Amino acid sequence: MSTLVDVNHHFDGQLHWWKLRRYYNPTLADPEKGSLPPVPTEYHRDAMHRETWRPSVLLRYISPTYCKPYHLIVQAAHGPNLLPAREWRRREVGGNAPTLLKVSSWAIGKNDGSVESIALIIGRSILVLPIIMFIVAYPMGMIGNDTPLYPAFEGRCYEYPKHAINKLDAAPDASNYTQGTKEGVDADQLYTVVGHQDRLLRPRALVVLRKNEWVTTDDGKFTGPYVFISFAAAQYYIKPPSTEIDKDELDRRAQKLTRHLGMQAYWCDYRCRAEHQPEVTDDVHRFCDVTRGAKEVCVMLPDTSPEALVFFGARMWCLPEILLARDHKVNLCAPNTEDIDSVDNIERVDIMEFTHRSWARKLNSSREIVRDGNDETFRLLAEHYSGTLTLSRLELIQVALEALRSRQMTPFQQGDIAYALMTLLTKRPRMDPTDTEEQALARLSLANDSDQIVERMACMDGIRIPKKPGWFNLSDDLGANLWDIEPLCQVAGVCEDGSIILDGAHAISVRWKDIPRICFTRRLTWKKIGASMSLRSGPTWFLVGIILAATAGSNPSYASNRAVGILFLVIGLILLLTSPYSVKVLYGGKVWGAKPWLIGFEGTLPIADIEYLTFGNSIGRLSYTPSSGPYCKRRPKERIGAEPLVNISDVPPNHRIFTLVDTATLTVTVFSAERPPSVALIAGKEGGMVRAIMCSYERASNALRKECVLRMETPIWDKSTLQGWVKLT
Repeated sequence: MSTLVDVNHHFDGQLHWWKLRRYYNPTLADPEKGSLPPVPTEYHRDAMHRETWRPSVLLRYISPTYCKPYHLIVQAAHGPNLLPAREWRRREVGGNAPTLLKVSSWAIGKNDGSVESIALIIGRSILVLPIIMFIVAYPMGMIGNDTPLYPAFEGRCYEYPKHAINKLDAAPDASNYTQGTKEGVDADQLYTVVGHQDRLLRPRALVVLRKNEWVTTDDGKFTGPYVFISFAAAQYYIKPPSTEIDKDELDRRAQKLTRHLGMQAYWCDYRCRAEHQPEVTDDVHRFCDVTRGAKEVCVMLPDTSPEALVFFGARMWCLPEILLARDHKVNLCAPNTEDIDSVDNIERVDIMEFTHRSWARKLNSSREIVRDGNDETFRLLAEHYSGTLTLSRLELIQVALEALRSRQMTPFQQGDIAYALMTLLTKRPRMDPTDTEEQALARLSLANDSDQIVERMACMDGIRIPKKPGWFNLSDDLGANLWDIEPLCQVAGVCEDGSIILDGAHAISVRWKDIPRICFTRRLTWKKIGASMSLRSGPTWFLVGIILAATAGSNPSYASNRAVGILFLVIGLILLLTSPYSVKVLYGGKVWGAKPWLIGFEGTLPIADIEYLTFGNSIGRLSYTPSSGPYCKRRPKERIGAEPLVNISDVPPNHRIFTLVDTATLTVTVFSAERPPSVALIAGKEGGMVRAIMCSYERASNALRKECVLRMETPIWDKSTLQGWVKLT
């Protein structure tokens, strides 16, 4: 049961201990506001079905060892750009390499060949000799690779999706109906939210000329051709800011146009649309069928000025009306200024002309026409619907969404953009008035899915929009398009908060609290055999030499024993003084088959220091990734990473710089994120590399919060663990 608890002790900024590790608590983000009020505890069920209630003020991670949430301790490298910790605990970055290798590396140091350098090495070797002799009998703990997989993410989603792909995964009490959300409009109406909308074979209603009178009829008896009347309502407001339009003016012009074009019926939304919800919404979402069925589409403009056409093209719902016109042509109709009672002046234009005359233009504050930067987007749409170019479904959705997002609209439901996009696609799921824009887009994409659009969006890297789910991205900071990414997982449903449930991805736990001791395989060579014999036989040679020299005394008959003893002493001393070098030869060389880890720390360090902390010495084992993230640099002639130069001013707002070390590929990646990601979710691949969604863990919602996306080498897939249902937000 939830209770209120005091959490101020978690933000005291003081030094604390946990499992023999020192850490510092974060401080309050705004100390001037005083202490924090008590916060409620949150329910959590872990993978072992243990139920706990804890506050969620500090960042947590799922322990791969114990399968339950712990407070996240992040090791940090001190530097001028290190910012105060937010909701995570912090400790100084430190290595866990074997002491034997570290003291040996310190003793050898850097030898430049000078007498002073050699003397310093000998002096240091003498100092560390007792330490080496004391621990040389103990195993290094670095031989072998009995766990060839990365640490797994031991989390699972138990939440029922709001919209499940398979109805068997829906909540048992899920309803097929949802009540409207707008008071005074549809709050008393029920919407059917299950299934798809059927296509209209004919308009539900038309304005028809019968017995020389224009009447609105919905009896379906009229089967002849009709005109589709398109207009921007804001151009016909009687008394702005009132939204009442001049219906008489529009009717008069529409009727004359219909007669002039040789027809007896027209469709106009304020005449042919239903009067009450939910039928009104059904009519709006299926007007695309009316447009496709119309013999002629007439755009009614208030005048012939270019500004009027630009204003019309800026309206979101007017875009599909033009794109879906029969024969790719529409009629631009403006009043005849010389004879107001005559039919409008008609200009028949191809939809291609709308790109440079309307869609890719906008009106600035001075009512001047300027370019809006969408030339390519609208040109592709016009070419696709005019038949001169064919976009794939992935390309069409991405281009159409970009186009619709650039238009203006008066919002009615949160998912209006998705419902406008729905008019251009095959499948049309029924509207749910409680859906957010992202939920509606996810439902629409999944309904039309054979291309896994949502999965591809989740694998794209982009700046997270506040209060929006992070999986929704149309652009990619790593230079890919939707169609470049091949998903390696599947969406199982969409949650109440707009999150998605992924299944079939691979997951890796990122270690932040320290650098673990890295186990790796070493190859046996003659050099290593000699070093091993030298390291372990040195004390024996030395002790035998002392014994022989001491027992010989001054007796001339034992002079040969004295000589042998002195020889053994010299050999023993040489072997003992070179023991740091022997240790380096044995355990400080190349790494073969290292235990896979993803190790993170906040900030950056020189790569030589990272290698020393990880392996105990630095001989060039690690290298930077050449193309894993936006901060990666490459050498000019080889695909090898170079040291990244991160300009702090270029880092996105609220982001921190982090470093990720991969011991399987021996690479280092510098990236930015709002919070340290504790899970790498491998969900797709592109361009010869896999895409890892770097996520932090939210205990309150049992979800992974997308922080950023990194590209990683493909062999990581086989060394990571297959994941079941996981919630991504």
